[in-house]
Amino acid sequence: MKKNLLVLLLSLTSSLWGETFYGRDVVLSAPKVGEAGSTAIHKESSSFVAWANGFENLQYGSNVDDTWKTPEKALGKALGTSTDIVSLGRGGQITLTFPQKIADGAGADFAVFENAFNDTFLELAYVEVSSDGIHFVRFPNYSYTTTSVGGFGGLDTRLIYNLASKYKQGYGHPFDLADLQRAYNAQLQGNTDFSSAFANQLTNNFPHLNLSSITHVRFIDVIGDGSAKDSRGEIIYDPYPTSGSAGFDLDAVGVINVYIPSTQSYSDWAVEHNLSTNRLDDADNDGVCNFFEYALGGDPNNPTNAPSPALSTQTNQMVCFEYAISRHAQVSETILKTGSLRNPNWLPATPQDVQINTTTDFIQHKAYFSITNKAFFQLQIQDRL
Repeated sequence: MKKNLLVLLLSLTSSLWGETFYGRDVVLSAPKVGEAGSTAIHKESSSFVAWANGFENLQYGSNVDDTWKTPEKALGKALGTSTDIVSLGRGGQITLTFPQKIADGAGADFAVFENAFNDTFLELAYVEVSSDGIHFVRFPNYSYTTTSVGGFGGLDTRLIYNLASKYKQGYGHPFDLADLQRAYNAQLQGNTDFSSAFANQLTNNFPHLNLSSITHVRFIDVIGDGSAKDSRGEIIYDPYPTSGSAGFDLDAVGVINVYIPSTQSYSDWAVEHNLSTNRLDDADNDGVCNFFEYALGGDPNNPTNAPSPALSTQTNQMVCFEYAISRHAQVSETILKTGSLRNPNWLPATPQDVQINTTTDFIQHKAYFSITNKAFFQLQIQDRL
C-alpha cells in the first residue's frame, strides 16, 4: 500500500517534489536530469564556490581493481567523465575534507557527483557529515525500489531520496543540511518512521553537529544485494553484482554554502587583545604594527607570529606578490609599485594574473606582475567602513 501511495503522489503532485514527510512513510523525490522538477546541478554551475581538497579514512570494499583506486581523482572540480573517479568497492567508504567549512544556507549546501553514464545506471552511497571528524550524522534516506536490480539494471531517480548519487555524470545531486535538523526535530517529537538503528545514530550524534561548521563528508557504499537498509529499515536495491569498479564511484563534491566568519572592527579587536588605540604601536615588538596584525590575522601579543607579504621571483620578468587578509578584519587592500625608493612615486599596480584561495579564516592572494626594470612593491591596507 505504501508503494502504491508513493507512485500516485508522484504522478499527481509534482509541485511537492523534494519535500520529506518523516511521519508518513513517504518521500517525494525529484526526477532525472532534464525533466521538470529535477534538482540536478551541472558541474559548471556558478553555484559552486569550493571543492573537496582532501581525503581520509579510505577503506576499499571488494571487487575493485587497482586502476580505480586513485582517491585524488575525487578532489577538485567535477570532470563529469566515466574514468576520473575513485571506486569504493562493495561496502567501501571515504571521507572528504574541504578548504572551507560547509554551512547550512538557503537551499542545497553541497552536491555529489558520480559517474553514471546514463540516467538509470545509478550506484548508491550513504552520505554522512561531521563537524569534528568523529561524530557523523547520516542524511535521512529513502529507497522505494521494490525489486532487485541486476548488474546492469537501472533505477528510477524518483524512487531515491538522499542517497548519492541519483544523477548521471556531470550533474551533482544536491544535499541540504537543513534536512538533518528537520529529521532530528521530528525524531525528538516521535513523528518519524525511522528504524531504531537510524534513530539511535541520529539522536546520539546530531548534538555534536554544528550545521554552520561542517568539516567532513563521508560516503559509504550501499551494497545492492538487499542487505543494505534505508532510514526506515527498508531494503535498498542498486545494480548488483558488478565487478572491477564495483560500488559507488565518486567524481567530486562541490560546495555551495560556506561558513562566513564574523568580522570585527579594529577598535573591538584591540580591546579583545588588550592593546592601545594607537594602530602604529607594535605590542610584541616583532616589526609588524598592531593594525597590520589585525588585517593579516596575526597575534599582536606573540613576537614569533609576524605576518607579512612575500615577494618572490618566478622568472626573469615575472614576480609573485603573496599575502593573506584575515576574513575577520574589516579592511580593503591595494598593491602599489614604484621604480625607485629615492623619490618614490607609489602607484596602483595592475597584476597580470591573480589567484585567490579562500579558507575559513583567510583570503589568500597571489598576484603576478610582469617587470622589465627594477621595481618595489608595497601593500596598502585601510579600514573598509
